[in-house]
Amino acid sequence: MQYLSERVRKEQDQTQREPGPVITISRQYGCYGSEIARLLSEQLNTTIKEKRGEYQWKWIAKEVLDEAAKTLETDPSKIAHVFAANERSFFEDMAIAFSIKRYARDPQIKRLISNIVKKYAEQGHAIIVGRAGCVLAKHIKKSLHVRLIAPDQYRINQIMKRFNLDKKAAIKRIKERDEQRKKFMKFYKGDKPEAEMFDLILNRDKLSNQEIVQTIERCAELRKLT
Repeated sequence: MQYLSERVRKEQDQTQREPGPVITISRQYGCYGSEIARLLSEQLNTTIKEKRGEYQWKWIAKEVLDEAAKTLETDPSKIAHVFAANERSFFEDMAIAFSIKRYARDPQIKRLISNIVKKYAEQGHAIIVGRAGCVLAKHIKKSLHVRLIAPDQYRINQIMKRFNLDKKAAIKRIKERDEQRKKFMKFYKGDKPEAEMFDLILNRDKLSNQEIVQTIERCAELRKLT
């Protein structure tokens, strides 16, 4: 009986606990938010350790796709197209329907992704990279929504270097990815202006990784997320 009472109490505490805190990082293609998220989680956890805090911050990116694929009992590559905003044709739908155990159409996959992102955000102490986190976690009071931007030339240089492309190919790739991300975000935010979605916008070309991490950490501290 004592065990059951303790378990019920813990479940009630979890239910009543305020969701969050969560930090979301949106980024233009070529600005690489995962690198910042990793460094930020390390910095926040170092600070927590110094304060002898109980929780650990974790950064979330590909975990969303992996969990969605696991739920649908399929390979992540079978559903990754939704992040690129590439709608499947009727014949592609039919082919995939016979190749996976739990078939789902694109809108269902997107709703599943929404639920997974919201779950991570509400559990708290999560840094979510992309995945429309800035929209899906907007209802959480203890949140900070960051956008990483950079001039075109910075982004072009980054893509050329990372994928060993010439300038023309890099520009083409950036335009394609920008359009894909725009379509993906439109599913979640509709026509809501981008300026309303973010609390902090940082220029990757003008600020070092350390400066960006320290700025986000300070903002999170002022908002009492840490």
